[in-house]
Amino acid sequence: MHKLIAGSLAGSGLFLLMVLDTLLPGGPHIPMGVVFVPFALAFVCFLGVMNALTGSYFGRLPMSRMWPLLRLLPPPVKAAGAVLLIGALVNFFVSSGGVTDEADFQRTFAGNGVWISAAAAILGYAVLRRDRMPVDARPVESVAARRWWMAGSVVFGAALVATWLFVPHVFDERATHEDLQARFGSSGWVSHLVAADTSHGSFRVYLDSEDSAVAAEACASLRQYAADLGRSANLYFFDGAHQPSRLPSC
Repeated sequence: MHKLIAGSLAGSGLFLLMVLDTLLPGGPHIPMGVVFVPFALAFVCFLGVMNALTGSYFGRLPMSRMWPLLRLLPPPVKAAGAVLLIGALVNFFVSSGGVTDEADFQRTFAGNGVWISAAAAILGYAVLRRDRMPVDARPVESVAARRWWMAGSVVFGAALVATWLFVPHVFDERATHEDLQARFGSSGWVSHLVAADTSHGSFRVYLDSEDSAVAAEACASLRQYAADLGRSANLYFFDGAHQPSRLPSC
């Protein structure tokens, strides 16, 4: 168990390093592929803790069994876990709205990794404290905790789905955005450029103006650019407060 806790903390530290890297000027500097190192650590260690808790690597983690364990933790450990959970949630919701780019994606993924890795370490430490106690003194399962866990899981899941569906957001490929600014910087429409995205086999350009003259100028510039990509340019109006709306096609 000590090795599992150490591995989880190491994974959490690496994920935290990736989060901080996205906050540096010009970040992220660490390639996204590096995430597989802390991910592998977190995955293996979390499964090990799960096996110690439930007797199965891929079993369900019942809150009725976990809640009494958490009550065994010292107050500083509980506080640290709560701060990390709140930080992960805030990071997720902040990075999921408006114009997001590669840095936001990496920060969201790594931020969740920080919490999951730390949670594995915290649960592992709780198991250690439980195993050091006499059998008759160990905490019993809590039926009430199971009910609260089910209700909380439903509410949290609904909040995540609602965020993805209803919070306005667009993805901006930084390299494509900068390339468009460099090529067409002298054109008036570029001052209205919000985001550009060539993922999933499409070419989407988001503007902060619905002016038909701006859209026409953008189309005139982007036809050849889109042809070089083997795609057509699709223009959208995005003001950050509402979902993107389609502008006349180029």
